[in-house]
Amino acid sequence: MTRPLDRTLWTGLLLAGLLAGCGGASDSEPQAEATPTAPINACALLTFDEAQAIAGEPVAGLSSTLDDARGRDPSQCVYNAGTLEAPRILGINVRQFPSARAAQRTFESSKSYLDNLGGGKLVEVPGLGEEAVWVGARIQQLHVLRGDIVLVITSQGQPGKDLEAAKKIAAQAVERMAAGTAASG
Repeated sequence: MTRPLDRTLWTGLLLAGLLAGCGGASDSEPQAEATPTAPINACALLTFDEAQAIAGEPVAGLSSTLDDARGRDPSQCVYNAGTLEAPRILGINVRQFPSARAAQRTFESSKSYLDNLGGGKLVEVPGLGEEAVWVGARIQQLHVLRGDIVLVITSQGQPGKDLEAAKKIAAQAVERMAAGTAASG
């Protein structure tokens, strides 16, 4: 069952969208290295059943009224294991860039912004992609750089378990991307 997004989720999605626009490639930059990966379907990286297993209880897919009118954006996949009043969000947003270099620059330039939003609690998370950082506080997102892609994984509403849930999602997403099993169809 799909429900309209609440404020917490809108904040996370707005943050991910704003960061996607930061630090992109300049017009004067050579594009010789640009060999982007095939488009990624976010729901192939985090399926309904997997979200339910990670949450430990039933989940519902979330969408906005714009999604309902235009169709789902394949770069985003969001589930709620809570209620609209007390959401427990698990989601993944796939941000693809024209090159690995452009993704790296955006990732690096967004870290100080994320640190400020997270109240100075940005934490490096080793072992995921080329680099990964956790933004705690009210944001509760794991940002993972892998090639020309930045994954933004949201895990909100499970105090003490959010980072571990986000790491599980990220590990399986990176593995599927490496295997080439998440391309949009």
